[in-house]
Amino acid sequence: MKKSVLNLLSSMFFFLIFYTGSIYAAEEISSFLFADNIRSNGVGSIDLFKPKSSGRTVTGLLLETFRQDNNGQLVFAVDVNEASAGSEFSDSQGIAIETAVLSVVVGGDTVQFTTFSTQTRSLLAQEGSIDRMEYYTLIGATGSNRISSNVNSEISGSSLDASLRFDVDVDLSLATEATLDVTLLVTNVSLGDPEAFYDFSNGFEDVALLTSGDALYLEQLAPGGELAPLVISDDNQVTYNWVFYPSSQNYYVVSYEDLYPIKGDYDFNDLVVAYQVSFGMNTQGDVEVIRGNGYLLARGAAYDHDWHLKIPLPEWSSGSASLSVYPVDSYTPLPGFPVARTVQGSMDLILVEHVAAIFADGESTYVNTFHYQNIVRGPKFDFQLELTTPVPVAEIGQAPFDPYLFIHDTNYEVHLVDKMPALSSSRNTIDGLNSFRDEAGFPFAIVVPDNWKPPLAGVDMGLAYPSFIDFVQSRGAKNSQWYSQPVAERIKGLTTSHWKW
Repeated sequence: MKKSVLNLLSSMFFFLIFYTGSIYAAEEISSFLFADNIRSNGVGSIDLFKPKSSGRTVTGLLLETFRQDNNGQLVFAVDVNEASAGSEFSDSQGIAIETAVLSVVVGGDTVQFTTFSTQTRSLLAQEGSIDRMEYYTLIGATGSNRISSNVNSEISGSSLDASLRFDVDVDLSLATEATLDVTLLVTNVSLGDPEAFYDFSNGFEDVALLTSGDALYLEQLAPGGELAPLVISDDNQVTYNWVFYPSSQNYYVVSYEDLYPIKGDYDFNDLVVAYQVSFGMNTQGDVEVIRGNGYLLARGAAYDHDWHLKIPLPEWSSGSASLSVYPVDSYTPLPGFPVARTVQGSMDLILVEHVAAIFADGESTYVNTFHYQNIVRGPKFDFQLELTTPVPVAEIGQAPFDPYLFIHDTNYEVHLVDKMPALSSSRNTIDGLNSFRDEAGFPFAIVVPDNWKPPLAGVDMGLAYPSFIDFVQSRGAKNSQWYSQPVAERIKGLTTSHWKW
């Protein structure tokens, strides 16, 4: 009798382990990271039996418990770790999946699962092609503390972004090997967006295995999704279409003379800034989100500046803005950022405050302006404005908008020639100085393409770019391409490869 009871108990224990899941209770499992990742070449082979934590052991029983917890699926999370370049920025980054295969060895036999899904898709052209096809995508945003729903989870506080789901119709309890192979899509970035957004450019993308609770939490959060271009969601709805100024691949470059209203040495490198703006438009063609990013390129001044970007909006419009500044080659904002701002009417944001405090070349206030100076990268900034009510695009001021400089030392502001002072407390307003040309018609601020190179310190713009004089004197009627004809020994050889990171 005792033997029969023992046999029965043994059978029940075997059944509990191999048929009802495992000896792991669902509430005891926790999400965890794998040691392998998707590498910078866009290819990853993830060994599911190789966790990142040396204190964790992965078995077939554990994988089966995760499968049952997710109703017959294995759910992975990916950290979308992309470079903030072009139309991608810290608050929205994306990659696309060309292939994904889950291979499991059970009883010596290999079973492969190729049916997978993510929350989003897009229409994309592969490198070398202009024909767009639908691909699953992974969208995310820079930041940590993404997962917080499970305090016991190894990934609590991580920056994981998007989920990748596989249907698995095989009991994994006896699995001895399991591998997830992922290849990211190489997109035709020459087409602009959406291909330029969904390219992979940074890596490495970490991968984790998720419990159902963490998967639900992450999918509801959906970081970065609202700002990504051409997103097809699970319900087949397409989100914002994005329009870029000047384009998804290019930037405006604005340069200033800060001795206003005195012409000074007119070397036009007191501050040089690159910036890009994009509008997120709904299906009615109205703008719901405005975002932008940019870089500090050069600074040839002793004065300290604030750099503003003003985008004219209707008086009735309003919204909430967030802005960040990043140290060189870092995707973590400087202390104190991001900063929240409320916007009523036109957007006028100080995107870089006290430039002198964050942009220098050692002890020198002159950066990338002398011929003997090595070229150094400058800080980066970005912003996004979510409008309370969509605004018709026709009611928004035209690009390149109103990028202007406030000079702390003199209390003057410097705008493009067709703009007006914006600050009630500036000397421009107090003294009634509304013109941003000197008596000879020469401007104090210009916007040029991003392949323009600033004059060296102390070199007059007319000497560095001889055609510039005719351009100004003709009020733009002649030599409209003046910026493409420099005198090589009189300019600083800055290119986008030096400042765009």
